Parts: sequence; structure tokens; C-alpha cells
Amino acid sequence: MSKMKSLTPLAQNYVDRFDALRTTLPGHGNPLVASAREAGLARFAALDFPGRKVEDWRFTNLSPLTKGFETEGAPASDEVPAPEFETPHVMTFINGRFSGDDSRLGDLPDGIKLASLAAELEADNNALPDSAAEESRAVVALNTAFMEDGFVLTAEPDVKIDEPILIRFLSQTGTSENARHMRNIIRLGANAEVTLLEEHAGINGHAYFANPVTDIALEEGSWLHHYKLQAESDTAFHLANVDCNVPKGATYENFSLSTGARLSRNELATRITGSGATSILNGAYLMRGKQHCDTTTITRHLVPENDSRQVYKGILDDDAQGVFQGKIHIAPDAQKVAGDQLSRALLLSERASVAVKPELEIYADDVKCSHGASSGELDADAYFYLQSRGIDEKTARKILIDAFLADVLEEVSNEAVRSYFADITARWMDEV
Repeated sequence: MSKMKSLTPLAQNYVDRFDALRTTLPGHGNPLVASAREAGLARFAALDFPGRKVEDWRFTNLSPLTKGFETEGAPASDEVPAPEFETPHVMTFINGRFSGDDSRLGDLPDGIKLASLAAELEADNNALPDSAAEESRAVVALNTAFMEDGFVLTAEPDVKIDEPILIRFLSQTGTSENARHMRNIIRLGANAEVTLLEEHAGINGHAYFANPVTDIALEEGSWLHHYKLQAESDTAFHLANVDCNVPKGATYENFSLSTGARLSRNELATRITGSGATSILNGAYLMRGKQHCDTTTITRHLVPENDSRQVYKGILDDDAQGVFQGKIHIAPDAQKVAGDQLSRALLLSERASVAVKPELEIYADDVKCSHGASSGELDADAYFYLQSRGIDEKTARKILIDAFLADVLEEVSNEAVRSYFADITARWMDEV
């Protein structure tokens, strides 16, 4: 492919390396996979990484990533930490590749299949969705071109699994490749119910680029509890995209807790295509130093009689920056739809900042929709009251922060995951 001088340095690097790398990527012998990769690269080369002139990216500047970044600095690591979250079902990826030695998949019930995407592509199992070659988002197109592994989760109709499935994506030093293009596929049959916890983590000081893409298709009456912990290295870049189709009577529950990465973006798109369907997108982000965290959502109500809910809360200290962009789209004739959205941020420093852009795009008249956004400091009166009762300054501060987060954490319907996330936020607040 000819060199395109107008591209950013990182984008040009990907274009230049594609021909040399394509035969090392899984499924390269499958014409359908090869065609999807070529289409993804062509689309990415036409788009480049989005700049701030692109409306959806005007609050997030990718130049620290696209101009190149240092990969040295972290101590060498080869020991894989044991998972903190207790569950019998664990799948682990290290530096973008499935690690069977660090996984426990033997106890999955009948009707649940969890496989490596690389293995599925090599076996010509056609795991990729048909839309993979028609992508309009640059970072997703890049993922399609260079996807190396990920998980493929399928549940047969009526299957329910009680314990959460833990998927760990760990980045360690000692590898020359500093990018992880993970592609995840989730398919739930009618009335199936699954709880999934993703963890993305790395060693502080280790710089890398994580670009996970997750494609989810639910069938009628199914329920996916999808939780995510983003605890990447403090020098990493994490750009994630999740697409979910929610049909009749199905429920998609997503909760994202973000504490890591130098720059992160969590982008979620749900399409509600059936009556009685529900999309629940919630999350919390805890940022300090010079961290930047962007949450961008779009929920499309395409038919009548369904609902969506969103609650996101952020805590920003030092020079940290937060972004929330949330859009609810209600199509013509999508009557009797309810859509609610709330974003709140707590600024612990005068230098911390948050940019918020809530949107309602409504083309039907019999709907109930709301959105709200606020940001501010700790309540001075409550702060004074606690101290006047003999509570020291640091403890009073933690009490108020904990109260701010408490209601959004209650949105996590799985008790074990909710407790796990509460422990993580408590550890973060111990350093405030």
C-alpha cells in the first residue's frame, strides 16, 4: 500500500507494517477474515485517528498517542498475578494473547462456550459479525485490521450461569509489541442469562495502547450483566468500543469502573430493537494526576415500548480531566419510550475539570425522557458539620466522597461484583 504522508505518525506506522504483519495474524488463510482486515485497514487509512475537529472527539486529544510514546520505564515482569475477584471461571490474556495456563475454563456449564478468537479464526468458525468489514469508526476499523485475539462467548437458549465469568486482559513488560487489538464477541440465546466481568490492567510505568472492541448480540428475553474494570498502567492508552443489540424483552446491563490509564475512552452504543427491552449503562471514574477519562454513549430507541437508563459519576483530583458525552436517540414512531440520563462529577482540585455534553434527539411525541449534568466541589456545609462533630479532615473528606459514589455503585446488580468495586474505590480514596 502506498505511503500516505498526511497520516499521523502512528497511523502511518500501521499502514506501513500491515503487509508484513498480516501473515502473522490469526485467520490469515481465511479469505473472509483476510478481506475484512483489508477493508478495515483501507477504512482506517482513509480516516486516520480522529482529531479534535471531529465533533465526538473535540474534548479528547489523541496526539500524545498518535505522535508516538515511550515504552520504557516499567520494571520487568513475567509473573502473572492471581485474580483478586473470586470465581471458578477465569480466562486470561497476556499482552494480547490467550494464556491457557492462567485460565480456568473447565467448570463452565453445558450450553456455555468460551473460546479464544484467535482459535476460532484459525478454525474458520466465522466468528466475526457481517458488519466487521463496513466500519465507519477509525479505531474500530484499526482493530478489524490488526485484531490478534479476544474472547468468544456463546450461550444457548435458556442457559443461566450463577457465578460471574472473569476475563482478564493483562499487559506486561518484556515484549516489543506495545499494542493490544482485542476483539470480543458475545452471543446470548433466547432467555439466557450471563454475568461477565472484564479486567484491563497493567504495571504502572509500562506504556502501551489497548484498543478492545466488543460486539454483543442478545436474543429475545436474554440478560447480560456486563461489568468492566479499567485499571490500565498510568502511562497506557485505552480506547474501547462496545456495540450491543437489545431485542424484545432483553436486558443489557453495563457498568464500567475506571481508575487507570493516562488517557482512556469508553464508548458504548446500544440499539434497542424490541418492545420490553432495556439498556442500562452506568459507571464511575476515579482520576488523579494528569489522567484523562472520556465516557461516550449513544442509545438508539428504534421501536416503541422500551426504556434506557444511564448514571455516570466521576471524581477528579489534581489536574485530571473527565468527559461525558451521552446521546439518546428516539426514532420516529418509537412511542411510549422512556430514556433517562444523569452525569455528575466531583472536583477535588481547582485544577481538575470536566466537559459534559448530554443530548436528546427525539422524533416521537409520546415519550418520557430526561437528562441532567452537574459538577462541583465537596459540600462545604456538610464538610464543616462532620468536622464540628469531631471527625478529622481526611476522614470527613472520605465520608463525603463515599456518599457521592454510593448510589451509582448500587446500580451494580451483582452483589459480589458490587462489593469488589466498592473495595477498589475504597483503596483509591485512601490515597486522596
